[in-house]
Formats: sequence, C-alpha cells, structure tokens
Amino acid sequence: MSASALFKLMLLSAVLSLYFASAQKVNVLPCKNVKQDSTINEVIITPCPKLPCIFKKGTNVSVAITFTMDASAAVASNVTTVVHGIIGGVAVPYPTAYTDACKTSGIHCPLKPNDKSVYKAKLYVKPEYPTVELYVKWELQYQPEKDILCFEVPAEVM
Repeated sequence: MSASALFKLMLLSAVLSLYFASAQKVNVLPCKNVKQDSTINEVIITPCPKLPCIFKKGTNVSVAITFTMDASAAVASNVTTVVHGIIGGVAVPYPTAYTDACKTSGIHCPLKPNDKSVYKAKLYVKPEYPTVELYVKWELQYQPEKDILCFEVPAEVM
C-alpha cells in the first residue's frame, strides 16, 4: 500500500471515529402528563457524547428517533413536529423546517398501528442564541393534537 493510500485510510478512520464518538443513544425523559401512541425504541443525537447534550452555536444538531406505533393507535395521516426549549419551566417554541414530518423527516405516512419508523431531523443552533441550560421537548403530533411521541432531553447551548 502506498504512503498516500495509507494516509487516506488513516484520515478516514480518524474522521469516522470522531463522528461515531459524537453520536449517542440518549436516554430521554418521558414528557409529563402526555399519553403517547408509540414506543420510542431509540433516540440518537449527534453530537451528544454525554448528557447534558452540548449544542454549540453555529452548528447543526442531528436527531434520529426510532419508534413503533402502538397496536391500539389510530392511523396517523398528518404528522407534525413540535419542538420547545424549556427554560426555567417556561416552554419556548422552536421553529423547525420539519413541521410537516410526513414530507421532511423520512417517515412514511400514513403511520399505522405496529408500524416501525425512523424520524430524522437537523436543527441549526444559531450564533445569536443565548448561552443557556434547558430541556429540549420534542413531540410528533397527529390529528387531533394527539402525541405519537414526546420526550425531553437536558441540553446546554454554548
């Protein structure tokens, strides 16, 4: 193997190691007083090697949520992403480009009972956001304002 090929292989290995080290299966907190119509199988947040997740200003945060609809769930034809930052107990809406989850997040609607899906989204942490500790509340809702899933995760914006 040439020195150039060996260097490229080592560089690729280093980049992949950093990428996978920054992603973590996160143990999320269930939302209080919210009935969910699914089971969350796994939540991966990148970067988030440990809790609280550190979200650096001027970067993207990726979220991948694997979930299974409950056997008793209604068919969900329209799915909406709702994200809030909870700061000092106050829920502050966080606008996202993934509002229509059926069109933007990789899930295949309608979601039916027992369907397993993987929802993916990216959020940009704007440089002008304040440095703050918060909980991120993530919901997927369907008609009529019922939750498919809801969780919270502790985070810091830095």
